[in-house]
Amino acid sequence: MTSPPIDRTTQHAEHQARALDRSVTLPRPRPKAPWIAVSGGKGGVGKTLLATNLAILLAKSGRRVLLVDLDPGLGDVHVHLRVTPGRCLEDAVEAHCQPTDLVTRVRHGLDLVTGRSGSTLLAGGDRKLIERALDAVAAAVESHDVVVCDTGAGIGPAVIETTRRAHRTLAVTTADPAAATDAYALIKVLGLQGIDAPRLVVNRVRSREQAMSAATRLGSVCERFLGHGLQLAGWLREAPALEQSIRQQRAFAEAGGGAVLEDLAALTAGLADLLPPTTPEERPSDREERRTALQRLARSTR
Repeated sequence: MTSPPIDRTTQHAEHQARALDRSVTLPRPRPKAPWIAVSGGKGGVGKTLLATNLAILLAKSGRRVLLVDLDPGLGDVHVHLRVTPGRCLEDAVEAHCQPTDLVTRVRHGLDLVTGRSGSTLLAGGDRKLIERALDAVAAAVESHDVVVCDTGAGIGPAVIETTRRAHRTLAVTTADPAAATDAYALIKVLGLQGIDAPRLVVNRVRSREQAMSAATRLGSVCERFLGHGLQLAGWLREAPALEQSIRQQRAFAEAGGGAVLEDLAALTAGLADLLPPTTPEERPSDREERRTALQRLARSTR
């Protein structure tokens, strides 16, 4: 695999920017919950599946989670969760509502912010509009402990700016060479932007060994061309039940079980260990209790 070319050309929604040139006052975002960006470069590798189930498991472990759909114009997290949102992110960008109005309660511990399906407002690559959208997300965070962002495919401004704000970024790929090539392109572009390399998640593998092999190959390419390796966050084994959960609009973390849920729980626990404390008073025992809750959840479904 060789270093793919980087397309720096983005389209600008100039007519929309002019229409929105009036001053839009958003509350100044305060330092709040850390962001986790779930990205990957290639479409169809399981970013939304992972982001949705990661958010649910974090909520089940006792955290208050805000799940944000940041796939401009093509967001479908609400479809996965069978939720009908009220306001959408574009409403706040256009100053039709306050950022806090964007939040839709999904279930205890889990809230959702969605984008407008079919809208080109944020899909044209206009950085000013994207910054307004991300500022709105930051202002929508209230009592949440963590924000999980499902990004779109590609290496456009919406992906780059989301990962720039994220405390941790996950790059989702599969063992397919095309998916690995696109993941490499994302990692390369993030590095050129001064953004830390993401941690890798290998989806749809037959075994741990296949995941390790795919991660090692991609890490070797990064080491050769970019001067650094990759850290593996985890993997998800291929299972018909995962695809079935999407068709049934019922999150796997709530209805599934077995080895795949163990994979999800292990990935979530490892990522949670990297997050800052939820409160200044958080004790190591609190963190360990959350990890134990995830392990217990996985074991209970065997």
